[in-house]
Amino acid sequence: MTQIAPRTLPSDAHRASRPHRSRPFRVLFRKHSPAVLRHVILLVAVVLFFGPFLWMLLTSFKSSEEALAFPPSFLPRQWELSNYADIFTVAPFGLYFFNSTVVAIATTAGQIVTSLAAGFAFSRLKFPGKNIVFVVLLAALLVPFEVVFTPLITLLSSLHWLNSYQGLIVPNIPSILGTFLFRQFFTSFPSEIEDASRVDGAGVWRRMWSVVTPMATPMIGSFAVLSFVYNWNNFFFQFLVASRTEFFTVSVGLTQLQSANASQSFNLLMAGSTLAILPVFIVFVIFQKQIVSAMAGGLR
Repeated sequence: MTQIAPRTLPSDAHRASRPHRSRPFRVLFRKHSPAVLRHVILLVAVVLFFGPFLWMLLTSFKSSEEALAFPPSFLPRQWELSNYADIFTVAPFGLYFFNSTVVAIATTAGQIVTSLAAGFAFSRLKFPGKNIVFVVLLAALLVPFEVVFTPLITLLSSLHWLNSYQGLIVPNIPSILGTFLFRQFFTSFPSEIEDASRVDGAGVWRRMWSVVTPMATPMIGSFAVLSFVYNWNNFFFQFLVASRTEFFTVSVGLTQLQSANASQSFNLLMAGSTLAILPVFIVFVIFQKQIVSAMAGGLR
């Protein structure tokens, strides 16, 4: 019977004496190319999305001649810090900011209350035609605002709500998107605690406000941020409703400034635009993690 001699392995000294071979370039590129490609794509996306905002910010510090000069300069030759003070003398931007703040906060509060109640009703209550009504509401999201703004403005005119705060606020209080988000959130919400309060004799309103609403605080905060951003930038509707200066919002006021003397005050227009997006930018940066987490939880 023949025996197979065991295969001898090279000793550690022999392995150490072997010359170290460097990896081929294609192996290293194949290993690291996904990370490099991701970083390149992210860098291009940052330039594409953040570039216009950076240009707007830098233009707001230029003089009127330099802002319209060709070829344009990237950095201001002389930083005009007075542009941000002049914007409040050229137009009543203090009033515009006050109107935008009132409209955005009041509309956001109304949307939170109505959307929370409607979402609770669609997820917890039983009534005839509930699913049909919900499907009709979702289908209404597909209808663009340009289709319904004519009858809406006619209705506001008949109510004498044009050029008024109620005309700017009340039509935007119902939110189909908010109803959908709260309905999805309450559907995934465990019902054992609510059932215990029902056994204790709590009614529908008591269960909604005292039991369910405190646990929906993350969703409320996230939807409040989304609603505030939308209502702050809701230019088209505000432009149709407000035609008098005392009811102009920031977005409408910037449009009037642009149409009045854009060639002489383009730098002031950029300064006003920078101030207009500043509250939205600050709110979004502070609450971006809460927005993403609540949206992911509400859409499960």
